[in-house]
Amino acid sequence: MREINKVNCDVLIIGGGVGGLACALDLKEKQPEADVLVVEKNFAGYSGKANRGGGVLQYFELDRITPEEFVGFHATQIGAFLGDQELMMRYVATNHEMLDKLVAWGVNVPKKEDGTYHVMPTGPFTSMICVDLDITLRMRRRAQKLGIRFMDKTAMADILTKDGRAVGATAFSVLDGSFYAISAAQVVLATGSQNYRIGSMWSSGRGDGIAAAYRAGAQMRNAEFGNFAQLVRVKSHNEIVFGENFMYNAKGEHITKNFTDHRETDINSTAIREWYYQMKNGNGPVHLDFGPPPPQAEGGGGPNMERMWNRPYGVKFRKLNDESGNTVDRDLEVCPMFIGEQSPIKVDHGMRTTVDGLYAIGDCSYCGSALAGAVPAPPGRNRGSGILNAVFAALQCAASLSEAYTGKNTAEVCMEAAEKSAEELYKPMERTGGAKATDVVAIVQKAMAPVEQSIIMTEERMAKGVKLVEEAKELAKTLCADDWHALLNCREAEAAVLSAEMHYKASAVRKESRGWFMREDYPQMDNKNWLKWVIVQKGENGMEISTEDVPIDKWPVKPQDI
Repeated sequence: MREINKVNCDVLIIGGGVGGLACALDLKEKQPEADVLVVEKNFAGYSGKANRGGGVLQYFELDRITPEEFVGFHATQIGAFLGDQELMMRYVATNHEMLDKLVAWGVNVPKKEDGTYHVMPTGPFTSMICVDLDITLRMRRRAQKLGIRFMDKTAMADILTKDGRAVGATAFSVLDGSFYAISAAQVVLATGSQNYRIGSMWSSGRGDGIAAAYRAGAQMRNAEFGNFAQLVRVKSHNEIVFGENFMYNAKGEHITKNFTDHRETDINSTAIREWYYQMKNGNGPVHLDFGPPPPQAEGGGGPNMERMWNRPYGVKFRKLNDESGNTVDRDLEVCPMFIGEQSPIKVDHGMRTTVDGLYAIGDCSYCGSALAGAVPAPPGRNRGSGILNAVFAALQCAASLSEAYTGKNTAEVCMEAAEKSAEELYKPMERTGGAKATDVVAIVQKAMAPVEQSIIMTEERMAKGVKLVEEAKELAKTLCADDWHALLNCREAEAAVLSAEMHYKASAVRKESRGWFMREDYPQMDNKNWLKWVIVQKGENGMEISTEDVPIDKWPVKPQDI
């Protein structure tokens, strides 16, 4: 029998990205005596997505727009009446508070000489700020000063429950395979979204927390909205934000006008559909044409992020990349790259899941919170909402945890359940000649990546994706690993299969088109029958699908046709 190392804490936070660190910091400030433990499979401060992208924060100039006005815009233009309007109101109203929190934790949020934040307007309702890419490193340093504990290079195996309540988790070291049973009064998942390892910038989103919550019995919501794709340059796969407004086919026709008559807040699924139709009809390739460059852009001197905002860490990071020998791709031929961003763990306004004692924040529960509505999240068609939603969810969760805190955790985890978790976890180490994790993931990618299967959907085309998911599911039963990192990859491959299965089963149920979700065989938004959330949950005989009515009657903004 494998040795089980016992660990005890008051609050266990799984995931050391921006959401997990923000939750730990805010809780520790509220309850200084609480023993808060952060478990991270990589290294907290370097993990997650906040320090890998542009570092953009959504900003609301609350002196020119009210939370009520933005909620109205979001419900009608983005969330398609599927978003939680009460939660969105709170998110907008606490915008400045969240930024001030980040500054207090040592994060470099650029300001002007007069002390106000350096803001760039991006549309009629929102603006954005760029934060430096060392955001999570600074937050970790502050957390260590407050006495928050860390277990790095330690991957979660399972959520432990007793009488239907989360009481801890099992985990293992990816360095030496040591196994841990961690007892906690409350457990927080801050483990990121499911991105299927297709886009490199998003590849840290492996969905392992989503899978663990599902196995523990937690409900999932909006799993069908985990199909985000971004226009990228064909040669380099570098994304082009807002490029959908400048799309031209091989005939020189401006094809953007075929799907929208105004500048979009961010990429819409209809832009992906238009690319698909143009290519299918022989009118490709599709290029972008932004017109003549502005005078300040001559010689490459345009207002990029490093020039607009003071981001010394980001400058150093990008200089390192430039010196590595990478060449800049100047060809503006584009195609959609499937990214995913499935984030379906269902939570309430306090970030509580449907399993007592289990919470979920950030990218693992963004869609599940219903904040974003009928769009994949992040970015939820709002650039900068990914990082800021993680902070927002962390603060809501910390308030719930603080309220539930009653002192030192004295509970003992069930060792029988821990032993069962260990037995299941290490099975791939005992197999030989089976499949590798990359084999399983490659099949899942073939199921999810083609836009005509996962984005521009029909029952017939989805069936191709489902067939591939079933193939991956069978192959996953033979997974084998020869070291601890390979064992972690096996766990993540199983999570990818589960997420893909949830996507297709939930998509088959939703018989309409709404927001980002697009069914060619059901092309209209159906407010009379489909103001509903699709719920996924583990049942006795496998995955169970149900629906839940959106409480539109209690919200201020309603569609006109109900």
